[in-house]
Amino acid sequence: MAEADAPVRYMERTRHYYRALGYANDYKWATFADVPFAPLPRPLSDLRIALITTASPADFDGVKRVWSGPVSPPPERLFTDNVAWDKESTHTNDRASFLPIEAASELAREGIFAGLTARFHGVPTEYSQRKTKEEDAPEILARVRQDGADAAVLCPLCPVCHQTMSLVARHLEAAGIPTVIIGSALDVVEHCGVPRFYFTDFPLGNPCGHPFAPDMQREIVRNGLQLFETAKAPRTTVRSPFAWNEDSAVWRARYGRVTPENRERLLQLGDERRARQAEAKQAAASGAAR
Repeated sequence: MAEADAPVRYMERTRHYYRALGYANDYKWATFADVPFAPLPRPLSDLRIALITTASPADFDGVKRVWSGPVSPPPERLFTDNVAWDKESTHTNDRASFLPIEAASELAREGIFAGLTARFHGVPTEYSQRKTKEEDAPEILARVRQDGADAAVLCPLCPVCHQTMSLVARHLEAAGIPTVIIGSALDVVEHCGVPRFYFTDFPLGNPCGHPFAPDMQREIVRNGLQLFETAKAPRTTVRSPFAWNEDSAVWRARYGRVTPENRERLLQLGDERRARQAEAKQAAASGAAR
Protein backbone atom coordinates (compact mmCIF):
# COMPACT_ATOMS: atom_id res chain seq x y z
CA MET A 1 0.00 0.00 0.00
CA ALA A 2 1.34 3.44 -0.99
CA GLU A 3 2.05 5.85 1.88
CA ALA A 4 -0.59 8.23 0.51
CA ASP A 5 -3.18 5.46 0.88
CA ALA A 6 -2.09 4.17 4.29
CA PRO A 7 -4.46 4.79 7.21
CA VAL A 8 -3.77 8.03 9.05
CA ARG A 9 -1.62 7.54 12.16
CA TYR A 10 -3.79 9.62 14.46
CA MET A 11 -1.80 9.00 17.64
CA GLU A 12 1.35 10.28 15.97
CA ARG A 13 -0.47 13.17 14.29
CA THR A 14 -2.02 14.18 17.62
CA ARG A 15 1.33 14.00 19.40
CA HIS A 16 2.94 16.41 16.92
CA TYR A 17 -0.09 18.71 17.07
CA TYR A 18 -0.04 19.01 20.87
CA ARG A 19 3.69 19.59 20.87
CA ALA A 20 3.05 22.49 18.48
CA LEU A 21 0.46 23.79 20.96
CA GLY A 22 3.25 23.93 23.55
CA TYR A 23 2.51 20.81 25.61
CA ALA A 24 5.74 19.16 26.75
CA ASN A 25 4.31 15.81 27.86
CA ASP A 26 2.82 13.44 25.31
CA TYR A 27 -0.60 11.93 25.96
CA LYS A 28 -0.43 8.24 26.89
CA TRP A 29 -3.00 6.31 24.89
CA ALA A 30 -4.77 3.36 26.47
CA THR A 31 -3.39 -0.06 25.62
CA PHE A 32 -4.01 -3.55 26.98
CA ALA A 33 -2.48 -6.95 26.39
CA ASP A 34 -5.72 -8.84 27.01
CA VAL A 35 -9.02 -8.19 25.26
CA PRO A 36 -12.38 -9.49 26.59
CA PHE A 37 -14.55 -11.30 24.06
CA ALA A 38 -18.23 -12.08 24.65
CA PRO A 39 -19.77 -14.68 22.34
CA LEU A 40 -23.24 -14.10 20.93
CA PRO A 41 -25.94 -15.34 23.29
CA ARG A 42 -28.17 -16.18 20.30
CA PRO A 43 -28.07 -15.87 16.49
CA LEU A 44 -27.72 -12.31 15.19
CA SER A 45 -31.27 -12.44 13.83
CA ASP A 46 -32.57 -12.77 17.40
CA LEU A 47 -30.52 -9.94 18.93
CA ARG A 48 -31.73 -6.55 20.10
CA ILE A 49 -28.95 -4.01 19.58
CA ALA A 50 -28.12 -0.69 21.25
CA LEU A 51 -26.43 2.14 19.34
CA ILE A 52 -23.83 4.26 21.16
CA THR A 53 -22.35 7.58 20.00
CA THR A 54 -19.80 10.13 21.20
CA ALA A 55 -21.93 13.01 19.94
CA SER A 56 -23.82 15.21 22.40
CA PRO A 57 -27.48 16.27 22.51
CA ALA A 58 -28.50 19.04 20.13
CA ASP A 59 -29.07 21.29 23.17
CA PHE A 60 -25.67 20.47 24.71
CA ASP A 61 -25.04 22.69 27.74
CA GLY A 62 -21.29 22.15 27.94
CA VAL A 63 -21.46 19.61 30.77
CA LYS A 64 -20.05 16.22 29.82
CA ARG A 65 -22.30 13.36 30.90
CA VAL A 66 -23.71 10.05 29.74
CA TRP A 67 -27.06 10.69 28.07
CA SER A 68 -29.75 8.83 26.14
CA GLY A 69 -32.22 9.66 23.41
CA PRO A 70 -35.17 7.98 21.67
CA VAL A 71 -34.59 6.00 18.50
CA SER A 72 -38.10 6.86 17.30
CA PRO A 73 -38.42 9.52 16.20
CA PRO A 74 -34.67 9.79 15.55
CA PRO A 75 -32.99 13.12 16.28
CA GLU A 76 -32.55 15.33 13.24
CA ARG A 77 -29.22 16.65 14.48
CA LEU A 78 -26.75 16.18 17.32
CA PHE A 79 -24.03 18.46 18.66
CA THR A 80 -20.53 17.49 17.51
CA ASP A 81 -18.56 20.76 17.52
CA ASN A 82 -16.88 19.90 20.82
CA VAL A 83 -14.98 16.89 19.44
CA ALA A 84 -12.08 16.92 16.98
CA TRP A 85 -13.42 15.24 13.85
CA ASP A 86 -12.02 16.34 10.47
CA LYS A 87 -13.79 19.66 10.05
CA GLU A 88 -11.82 20.56 6.91
CA SER A 89 -12.57 17.41 4.91
CA THR A 90 -16.19 16.69 5.82
CA HIS A 91 -19.18 17.70 7.93
CA THR A 92 -21.61 16.10 10.40
CA ASN A 93 -24.81 17.67 9.08
CA ASP A 94 -26.10 14.18 8.29
CA ARG A 95 -26.53 12.57 11.70
CA ALA A 96 -27.01 9.19 10.04
CA SER A 97 -23.36 9.26 8.90
CA PHE A 98 -22.26 8.78 12.53
CA LEU A 99 -25.39 7.48 14.31
CA PRO A 100 -27.02 5.14 11.76
CA ILE A 101 -30.50 4.73 13.17
CA GLU A 102 -32.22 4.62 9.77
CA ALA A 103 -29.75 2.17 8.22
CA ALA A 104 -29.92 -0.14 11.22
CA SER A 105 -33.72 0.04 11.31
CA GLU A 106 -33.94 -0.96 7.64
CA LEU A 107 -31.67 -3.94 8.28
CA ALA A 108 -33.82 -4.96 11.24
CA ARG A 109 -36.87 -4.89 8.98
CA GLU A 110 -34.96 -7.21 6.62
CA GLY A 111 -34.53 -9.64 9.51
CA ILE A 112 -30.77 -9.21 9.84
CA PHE A 113 -31.26 -8.62 13.58
CA ALA A 114 -34.27 -8.38 15.87
CA GLY A 115 -34.30 -4.60 16.24
CA LEU A 116 -32.84 -1.59 18.00
CA THR A 117 -33.47 -0.81 21.63
CA ALA A 118 -35.90 2.04 22.26
CA ARG A 119 -33.01 4.35 23.19
CA PHE A 120 -29.56 5.10 21.85
CA HIS A 121 -26.87 6.30 24.25
CA GLY A 122 -24.19 8.98 24.25
CA VAL A 123 -20.90 8.75 26.11
CA PRO A 124 -18.69 11.83 26.62
CA THR A 125 -15.24 11.88 25.09
CA GLU A 126 -12.71 12.10 27.90
CA TYR A 127 -8.93 12.36 28.01
CA SER A 128 -9.29 10.83 31.47
CA GLN A 129 -9.28 7.09 30.90
CA ARG A 130 -10.04 6.58 34.59
CA LYS A 131 -13.30 8.54 34.31
CA THR A 132 -14.39 6.59 31.26
CA LYS A 133 -13.55 3.22 32.83
CA GLU A 134 -14.85 3.90 36.34
CA GLU A 135 -17.83 6.19 35.73
CA ASP A 136 -19.08 6.46 32.16
CA ALA A 137 -18.64 2.88 30.93
CA PRO A 138 -20.48 1.41 33.96
CA GLU A 139 -23.30 3.92 33.41
CA ILE A 140 -23.55 2.91 29.75
CA LEU A 141 -23.64 -0.75 30.81
CA ALA A 142 -26.46 -0.04 33.27
CA ARG A 143 -28.53 1.73 30.62
CA VAL A 144 -27.91 -0.90 27.97
CA ARG A 145 -29.01 -3.60 30.40
CA GLN A 146 -32.06 -1.57 31.41
CA ASP A 147 -33.05 -1.41 27.74
CA GLY A 148 -32.71 -5.16 27.30
CA ALA A 149 -29.92 -4.96 24.73
CA ASP A 150 -28.19 -8.18 23.72
CA ALA A 151 -25.35 -6.42 21.89
CA ALA A 152 -24.11 -2.93 21.03
CA VAL A 153 -22.73 -1.05 18.02
CA LEU A 154 -20.47 1.89 18.88
CA CYS A 155 -19.72 4.72 16.43
CA PRO A 156 -16.99 7.20 17.48
CA LEU A 157 -16.09 10.52 15.85
CA CYS A 158 -12.65 11.90 16.86
CA PRO A 159 -9.33 10.22 17.84
CA VAL A 160 -10.00 10.35 21.58
CA CYS A 161 -13.62 9.38 20.85
CA HIS A 162 -12.23 6.13 19.43
CA GLN A 163 -10.32 5.51 22.65
CA THR A 164 -13.41 6.29 24.74
CA MET A 165 -15.51 3.88 22.68
CA SER A 166 -12.80 1.21 22.87
CA LEU A 167 -12.83 1.43 26.67
CA VAL A 168 -16.64 1.27 26.74
CA ALA A 169 -16.64 -1.72 24.38
CA ARG A 170 -14.15 -3.53 26.59
CA HIS A 171 -16.34 -2.89 29.64
CA LEU A 172 -19.47 -4.15 27.90
CA GLU A 173 -17.70 -7.27 26.62
CA ALA A 174 -16.35 -8.07 30.08
CA ALA A 175 -19.96 -7.94 31.29
CA GLY A 176 -21.09 -10.37 28.57
CA ILE A 177 -22.46 -7.93 25.96
CA PRO A 178 -20.89 -8.38 22.49
CA THR A 179 -19.87 -5.20 20.67
CA VAL A 180 -18.80 -3.94 17.26
CA ILE A 181 -17.06 -0.60 16.79
CA ILE A 182 -17.57 1.10 13.41
CA GLY A 183 -14.88 3.76 13.19
CA SER A 184 -12.10 5.44 11.26
CA ALA A 185 -9.10 5.70 13.65
CA LEU A 186 -7.50 2.31 13.08
CA ASP A 187 -4.36 2.93 15.14
CA VAL A 188 -6.22 4.17 18.22
CA VAL A 189 -8.63 1.24 18.35
CA GLU A 190 -6.06 -1.46 17.65
CA HIS A 191 -3.61 0.08 20.15
CA CYS A 192 -6.26 -0.11 22.86
CA GLY A 193 -7.49 -3.57 21.88
CA VAL A 194 -11.14 -4.41 21.22
CA PRO A 195 -13.04 -7.55 20.19
CA ARG A 196 -14.55 -6.48 16.85
CA PHE A 197 -13.73 -3.43 14.72
CA TYR A 198 -15.18 -2.51 11.33
CA PHE A 199 -12.74 0.02 9.89
CA THR A 200 -14.04 2.68 7.49
CA ASP A 201 -11.06 4.54 6.02
CA PHE A 202 -12.76 7.94 5.88
CA PRO A 203 -12.01 11.34 7.40
CA LEU A 204 -13.04 11.42 11.05
CA GLY A 205 -16.70 12.33 11.52
CA ASN A 206 -18.52 9.94 9.19
CA PRO A 207 -17.67 6.40 10.32
CA CYS A 208 -20.93 5.02 8.93
CA GLY A 209 -20.65 6.38 5.38
CA HIS A 210 -20.63 9.50 3.27
CA PRO A 211 -23.11 12.15 4.42
CA PHE A 212 -26.49 11.77 2.72
CA ALA A 213 -25.51 8.44 1.13
CA PRO A 214 -28.10 6.07 2.68
CA ASP A 215 -27.24 3.11 0.45
CA MET A 216 -23.58 3.22 1.49
CA GLN A 217 -24.52 3.74 5.13
CA ARG A 218 -26.80 0.71 5.05
CA GLU A 219 -24.08 -1.51 3.54
CA ILE A 220 -21.49 -0.35 6.05
CA VAL A 221 -23.81 -1.12 8.94
CA ARG A 222 -24.73 -4.46 7.35
CA ASN A 223 -21.05 -5.40 7.04
CA GLY A 224 -20.32 -4.23 10.56
CA LEU A 225 -23.14 -6.35 11.97
CA GLN A 226 -21.74 -9.42 10.23
CA LEU A 227 -18.72 -9.21 12.55
CA PHE A 228 -20.95 -10.37 15.40
CA GLU A 229 -21.12 -13.76 13.69
CA THR A 230 -17.84 -13.96 11.77
CA ALA A 231 -15.40 -12.83 14.48
CA LYS A 232 -14.16 -15.88 16.39
CA ALA A 233 -11.56 -14.17 18.58
CA PRO A 234 -10.77 -10.69 19.94
CA ARG A 235 -8.81 -8.12 17.93
CA THR A 236 -10.76 -8.93 14.78
CA THR A 237 -10.55 -5.99 12.35
CA VAL A 238 -12.30 -5.91 8.96
CA ARG A 239 -11.70 -3.06 6.52
CA SER A 240 -14.60 -1.57 4.58
CA PRO A 241 -14.28 -1.72 0.78
CA PHE A 242 -15.61 1.83 0.41
CA ALA A 243 -13.30 4.77 -0.38
CA TRP A 244 -13.72 8.44 0.43
CA ASN A 245 -14.96 10.68 -2.38
CA GLU A 246 -11.75 12.71 -2.57
CA ASP A 247 -8.13 11.91 -3.39
CA SER A 248 -6.66 10.19 -0.34
CA ALA A 249 -3.37 12.09 -0.55
CA VAL A 250 -5.37 15.31 -0.07
CA TRP A 251 -7.70 14.53 2.84
CA ARG A 252 -5.20 12.41 4.79
CA ALA A 253 -2.70 15.27 4.93
CA ARG A 254 -5.16 17.83 6.28
CA TYR A 255 -6.02 16.56 9.73
CA GLY A 256 -4.04 18.12 12.59
CA ARG A 257 -1.24 19.18 10.27
CA VAL A 258 1.67 21.21 11.63
CA THR A 259 3.50 23.41 9.13
CA PRO A 260 6.03 26.26 9.40
CA GLU A 261 3.20 28.60 8.45
CA ASN A 262 0.85 27.63 11.29
CA ARG A 263 3.29 26.92 14.15
CA GLU A 264 3.02 30.41 15.63
CA ARG A 265 -0.77 30.34 15.49
CA LEU A 266 -0.88 26.89 17.11
CA LEU A 267 1.40 27.98 19.95
CA GLN A 268 -0.87 30.98 20.56
CA LEU A 269 -3.89 28.68 20.62
CA GLY A 270 -2.11 26.47 23.14
CA ASP A 271 -1.33 29.44 25.38
CA GLU A 272 -4.95 30.56 25.26
CA ARG A 273 -6.12 27.05 26.06
CA ARG A 274 -3.80 26.72 29.05
CA ALA A 275 -4.97 30.10 30.34
CA ARG A 276 -8.61 28.97 30.17
CA GLN A 277 -7.75 25.71 31.90
CA ALA A 278 -5.94 27.56 34.68
CA GLU A 279 -8.91 29.89 35.16
CA ALA A 280 -11.33 26.96 35.31
CA LYS A 281 -9.12 25.14 37.80
CA GLN A 282 -8.86 28.23 40.01
CA ALA A 283 -12.62 28.79 39.85
CA ALA A 284 -13.25 25.17 40.84
CA ALA A 285 -10.83 25.45 43.75
CA SER A 286 -12.46 28.68 44.92
CA GLY A 287 -15.90 27.08 44.77
CA ALA A 288 -14.75 24.07 46.77
CA ALA A 289 -13.24 26.32 49.46
CA ARG A 290 -16.51 28.14 50.09
